[in-house]
Amino acid sequence: MKKNLRGILSLSLLALLFGCEKPRLSDLYQHKPRLVVISNFTTLDGIQVQVSKSRSPLDNGGTDYITNAKVEIWEGEQLLERLNLNDTREEKIPFYTSEVIKPRIGVDYTVKVSAPGFETVTATSRIPESVNLDSVLVEKLKATPDDPGFVRYDFDLAIYFTDPLIERNFYHVNVFQKSMTPLKDGVDFLEQTKKLVFGSEVNSNYIVANYDGGLLIEDKLIDGRAIRIPIPISMRMPAHLQNFDELIVELRSVSEEYYLFHSTVSRQQDNDDLPFSDPVVLFNNIRNGQGVFAGYSQAKQAVVIKPK
Repeated sequence: MKKNLRGILSLSLLALLFGCEKPRLSDLYQHKPRLVVISNFTTLDGIQVQVSKSRSPLDNGGTDYITNAKVEIWEGEQLLERLNLNDTREEKIPFYTSEVIKPRIGVDYTVKVSAPGFETVTATSRIPESVNLDSVLVEKLKATPDDPGFVRYDFDLAIYFTDPLIERNFYHVNVFQKSMTPLKDGVDFLEQTKKLVFGSEVNSNYIVANYDGGLLIEDKLIDGRAIRIPIPISMRMPAHLQNFDELIVELRSVSEEYYLFHSTVSRQQDNDDLPFSDPVVLFNNIRNGQGVFAGYSQAKQAVVIKPK
């Protein structure tokens, strides 16, 4: 592809030298828009699908969502439901959602999306069996005085679970921090929950820091074993705080499509700061289009930070 593009550029330069009209870069790259479908679905909700159109590499604009698509969910040859567009007022992101379907574990679901001017796209995925969390523990806790009135807590959030034997499994571990911030009256508290995002320094042979938070894991090296995943965490909290932060761990058992899409997007974003690194090919399971349609199941467990 690079050689072909280099040849095109050479011909264009010759035209510039001997012709009368200066070529435009946009003329060298003709992009045919395709449908982009994004959907991660689980048993707890209906199926939600975002639909947009692909952009040319020369286009730096925002996402162009499509609100006149026909989005259907099939099980084999049976049409289960045609999804409805959500209320897009107040600048909400448009998505299509089911009102009847409650996805089940182990069932193959197919999404079919069509829109005027685009080729119809399809994709199939299933929700894998969930894997339970054995325990979530705060280990190696160390408290250090910080700025006046604050303490910094450093510890390992140790996540324990057992990977099923023989099966090929993929996981997404999310960590949510639920904090209680005292208000000015000294009596009431503001409750906030945020997802923790980790840097690529935690990456290993089987762990990838996800671009949108949490860790992506494949069991290639841990098949059938009891797993301990220590996540180093540092938190700064008021010294007088009586209501300590709670950490909620979500263990998603994800389909292979889910893992491959999110891990390749994460690795691509890591490479953005390394101009001479090899390009990462993004995974895509949308036939005739782009994006991902993927299922996951989940288990949750919470632990409260309680300094000694």
